[in-house]
Amino acid sequence: MTPLATLRAWLEEQHLDAVLISSRQNKQPHFGFASGSGYVLVTRQHAHILVDFRYYADIAERTSGYQLHLLTNDQPMSSIVNHIIATESLIHLGFEGEQVSWHTGSRWQSELNAQLKAVSLDALRQIKTPQEIAILREACRIADVSAAHIRRVIQPGMREREVAAELEWFMKQQGAEKPSFDTIVASGPRGALPHGKASEKVIVAGELVTLDFGAQYQGYCSDMTRTFLVAGRYPAPEEMPLWSVYHTVLAAQLAAIAAIRPGVACCEVDAAARNVIADAGYGAQFGHNTGHAIGIDVHENPRFSPSDTTILQPGMLLTVEPGIYLEGRGGVRIEDVILVTADGAEVLYTLPKTLLSTGEEPWM
Repeated sequence: MTPLATLRAWLEEQHLDAVLISSRQNKQPHFGFASGSGYVLVTRQHAHILVDFRYYADIAERTSGYQLHLLTNDQPMSSIVNHIIATESLIHLGFEGEQVSWHTGSRWQSELNAQLKAVSLDALRQIKTPQEIAILREACRIADVSAAHIRRVIQPGMREREVAAELEWFMKQQGAEKPSFDTIVASGPRGALPHGKASEKVIVAGELVTLDFGAQYQGYCSDMTRTFLVAGRYPAPEEMPLWSVYHTVLAAQLAAIAAIRPGVACCEVDAAARNVIADAGYGAQFGHNTGHAIGIDVHENPRFSPSDTTILQPGMLLTVEPGIYLEGRGGVRIEDVILVTADGAEVLYTLPKTLLSTGEEPWM
């Protein structure tokens, strides 16, 4: 179904006459690109886009099936929407309650001549269209080849920020619009920080380095994590327990991926990973969810969490990213993007999940 058809079916289910969309992520399928400005108003009969001068011409070229309205000081959003409300006899109007501030929502309640209801549209983005899946595949391809590149580049003596800069530059060379989020490069003891953004720390031979990054392509995001062993020396015997944690995280990730198929609850996938880590004695060192849906936003719903009972369906894309974090010593996380298929799951990355680029492992 097209975004308009999906929204109109949803309007029927919600007993609404129209919905006013203001969030970037829910406007994008209608605008054709990401923008924090403008609005989309979809009614049961018509679809309207309200934008200012900066975006009017671009959106006019990108979209069809929408009535475009130019926002000006003389014609602000409330004036145009009230005209549409009167013309189409709209009574019940939904708006994105979770995306709009209390101040803005209160103002709309007083300015718009309709009965407003706070709603969430995020569930409509859970199952991706074939076109969205194709775009996300390309975003994942960019991250995949960039991971292979940076794996060859990382050397002792490089600063974490240098690694992040090289990785982001290479992703753009491959077609990325920009990184999906601030690149994480956490080496040595900093690997114990799940969100350890790249710092001035110098990478030392024999350290583990965790890289968590993604490429935004046509407004959609990839998300990938790999933990590498920096070349230069094998770990000393006293360091082996930390490096062997890698085996546990990898086993947990593979167990979660194996559990993914239509009809399975998200919490069951989370349990598949969490049980492996708990059985190895590291349950307390795995403090985040096993994964999350991904698309226009890096983090979408549903989540692979202990409490999420959402049932998986074909066309959903989610990450699987278990980790173990040992304070003061380091950590390991491995992450892939997974497409739920009609009969199972497809991993959208191809880079081998070995610590060394040679495929050798320090415990072998």
